[in-house]
Amino acid sequence: MTAAYAKCYGRVDREPLHKRHRFCGVSVHAKEMQFIDSRDEEVNGERDCMHHHNEKRATAPSSLPNDVVEEIFIRLPVKTLIRFKSLSKQWNLRIKSHSFAEKHLKMASSYQVNHPSLMLFFPSPITSTEIEFHPFCLEGRRPLSHTQLSFPLGFLGWIHYSRSCDGLFCIQSSKSICVVNPATRWFRYLPLSGYQILNPTYLPANLITAAAFVKAADYKLVWLYNSFPFPPNGVTTCEVFDFRANAWRYLTCTPSYRIYGCIYCEPESANGSVYWFTERNNNYKMDVIAFDIHTEKFRLLPKIHSSSDPDLNDHRSMCTLDDRLCILITTSILDKEFWRLKSSEDMWEKIYTINFLSTPLSWIGSESYWRPVTMWKKKKMLLSHPCSGNLVIYNLQTGSVRIIHSHTLCMPYFESLISNI
Repeated sequence: MTAAYAKCYGRVDREPLHKRHRFCGVSVHAKEMQFIDSRDEEVNGERDCMHHHNEKRATAPSSLPNDVVEEIFIRLPVKTLIRFKSLSKQWNLRIKSHSFAEKHLKMASSYQVNHPSLMLFFPSPITSTEIEFHPFCLEGRRPLSHTQLSFPLGFLGWIHYSRSCDGLFCIQSSKSICVVNPATRWFRYLPLSGYQILNPTYLPANLITAAAFVKAADYKLVWLYNSFPFPPNGVTTCEVFDFRANAWRYLTCTPSYRIYGCIYCEPESANGSVYWFTERNNNYKMDVIAFDIHTEKFRLLPKIHSSSDPDLNDHRSMCTLDDRLCILITTSILDKEFWRLKSSEDMWEKIYTINFLSTPLSWIGSESYWRPVTMWKKKKMLLSHPCSGNLVIYNLQTGSVRIIHSHTLCMPYFESLISNI
């Protein structure tokens, strides 16, 4: 030991030199070596313990029961789940499975009932290949992130966005058609339909019809339109796209009523059927044609007995409320009547009436162009006014109105993992 060390500890080392050791070029006492060795073992033991603790923390999630992990995951946003796929091979397989996607879809659908959200579409003003998708939550605090996608083939001429089907949209234009899931960024181009091939690139708005995106046992596109130029090809033509066959096919039995064409009157789907307005008949009334997506048969629905103004029939609109078809009708005194189709589909029932002139709606836009988008909690309704570009929430109980956005390209929406259809 050095003199300084001896002075510090109040003793002098008298052990022979042969019992001393060399440590990093310094003479060290044997007991000191035992102390150093013991401290090394202690430190190494602490490191091993910390390493074991970190390993335990890293593997903690996978030690949870599978059903608990799944119950947590089905409540998470799609963007978070996509990130989780890279953290664990087991998680990746679970999240990619079809059964998990279906469970996540069911949970998102139930959440939508009281916390509805929309998808706002923003096509690029510069190029025809880019579209921004902006989810917008009407109520609740669930975070939603927007997505910008580039579509190589672009969208020329007119463009139409279908209703959401399990978080998927069908984007149609005069010369291209694509199915997309904005949440997962997946999309797939489809072959052109006969309607797109035969029609010119640019059509007047009153001649445009669009395909309905629906799901029976499998997903389908149903495109009903007026035959052209005229019969003997039949009054209407219907094409159905099968995703498994990746091909369009024509139906032989189609309605003998011409379809009302309008860029704002897209077909509506509810309760396993697709619905279209017909052109005015001899009594200046518009009828409704239904198509069963399972049997692929058409039928004419019963008439609605209301005091609507025949001059305002062109401004009737459809929506889906609680998976039932509803029609908004403007009466001769400008009231807004909501008629719902009964589950038996043999009769209509009036469920709401809005006294238009006594509400702030009359200050925002003209009476003829208001269209229902969605309804929730049995008392709140989202209305769109395509001409003024306003989206408003109307309270059916209090009659109050709240403007939430100035945008017309919107659809009810919820996220899903469904892709690769």
